[in-house]
Amino acid sequence: MTWMLITLISGWLGSVSVEGIFSRMPKGELISVEYHVSGTAAGYQYYYLVERQKDGTVVLKAMKENYGEIIEKKVDAKVLSHIQDIIKSFKMYKYKERYLPYFDVRDGYMWDFYARFSEGESISSGGSNAWPKNDGLGAIRAYVTEVLIADSQ
Repeated sequence: MTWMLITLISGWLGSVSVEGIFSRMPKGELISVEYHVSGTAAGYQYYYLVERQKDGTVVLKAMKENYGEIIEKKVDAKVLSHIQDIIKSFKMYKYKERYLPYFDVRDGYMWDFYARFSEGESISSGGSNAWPKNDGLGAIRAYVTEVLIADSQ
């Protein structure tokens, strides 16, 4: 009975992301966040980068639509603060380092997410044909798209 319990616990621990259990929100202010999705077609399906420059300005580079052109514009520093709030509310710091499907997929999508903070910490996650359970990535994308089109209407 004891060996069966040990086997069950070992199997459970092996299937749980240790980094997700012990992760915490990185310290400091968000200074850059980048996300891209690419499929089997050439180039990115979707891309955004929001980054504080050395002079303190914040630049947004993003696509309004899938496979669209990358548009660049200066934005208010509050944009990074709002994205940091999304990261915190969706607990994106608990995302696994890599998401992969349970079965072999030879076609589909790959994605990467990277966020850097002023205290030197970062969040890095990515995947191939598998995604985190919550939609923090989608929430940031929706917000970035909103910011991108805010002044261009």
